Amino acid sequence: MNTQATTRRPFIHTAVHDGPVGVAHLDWPTDCGAEAVFIGRTRMESHAEFGKLLHLDYEIYEPMAVKRMDEIAREAVERFTCRAVWIEHARGVVSPGEASVVIHVGTPHRGEAFAACRYLIDRIKHELPIWKREVWERGTTFVEGCCAHRATSNGEPGNE
Repeated sequence: MNTQATTRRPFIHTAVHDGPVGVAHLDWPTDCGAEAVFIGRTRMESHAEFGKLLHLDYEIYEPMAVKRMDEIAREAVERFTCRAVWIEHARGVVSPGEASVVIHVGTPHRGEAFAACRYLIDRIKHELPIWKREVWERGTTFVEGCCAHRATSNGEPGNE
């Protein structure tokens, strides 16, 4: 058995990035049999009153956001046996088709990789100090930031 692969510290990267984010080619630990990526993109939408969506504009309280992303990543490492976690969130303008968040995990098995990605995006959406301004052809709207999402009837966070 290769004890070096199973005893070394997991790789964790968390960051806020100006503008859209992208998937990076990573040198994953060799004991990762599974890799999963979640990319959250701005979708093209139309608003009944304001017209076509031009872009989103993210405001982030970076010191707290990066600290919280790191804590959540470490929790995922423990919960899902992640050997590697990469999280980046965009700050500023993100146009339709561009990515605002990337979550990339490596685990020994696929089940944990998929579960870890879902866990991480759900926690990020509901706990990070990130505020989103939607810029439309004829105006702007705002989406409430962290901890503002309503729970569903079973007490679980809603899916946006």
